[in-house]
Amino acid sequence: MKTVVRSRVVLVLALGVLGGSIAVFATVTGVTAAVTPPAEHEFAIDGGQLVETSGERDRTVVADLRTVERVEIAGRGSHLVVTTTPREPIELSLATRERAKEIVTTTGAFADESTPEGAVYTIRPIPESVRSDTAAVAGADPGTVWTQLAPANDSAFTLRERADGVVVERTERRMSDRRALVVVDPVERATRYSVVVDLENETVDAFVRLREGASGSPRGR
Repeated sequence: MKTVVRSRVVLVLALGVLGGSIAVFATVTGVTAAVTPPAEHEFAIDGGQLVETSGERDRTVVADLRTVERVEIAGRGSHLVVTTTPREPIELSLATRERAKEIVTTTGAFADESTPEGAVYTIRPIPESVRSDTAAVAGADPGTVWTQLAPANDSAFTLRERADGVVVERTERRMSDRRALVVVDPVERATRYSVVVDLENETVDAFVRLREGASGSPRGR
């Protein structure tokens, strides 16, 4: 079952008159696929990807929509050109970052361990739709890319038609104004702490500790 942008994005480019010629899907990084063009093109969001669905087989146009802010699909002669705009991270204000750090260091977030003095603190916003425990687990994993917390379904994008094609654009990114994610990497400990703080109540919503070399999943409380 596919999740579809407005039921189905249909882009009519009158490419059927080209007979056996080739339509090329291109992005800012180069050619990604080539097919004999049908009379019209249909696109859908499926599993976090933007796919072209009008042929016998689905073809991936954008592999990971979590990293994308905007997609432009347009006809250029015999070519179908797809251009993507990367999604830039949202930064919290300095005052918010300082407040979040203070909550972590003064509310006993580290429980049985003392607050690390020499540490690198990384403070990130949290999308409203993401649960605190999910954000804390993501923050504890060094391999997590921050865009993985971004939604990539049809409700996260809007469609706008143009004379030569369509624009698929991310809707306004709603970040929580109540919560923040604080990742703490102590300089002299092989441990990472990931804490979600409640900025309004100055409390800890979720806490995960990951020790380097430890087996199993990150430990939370």
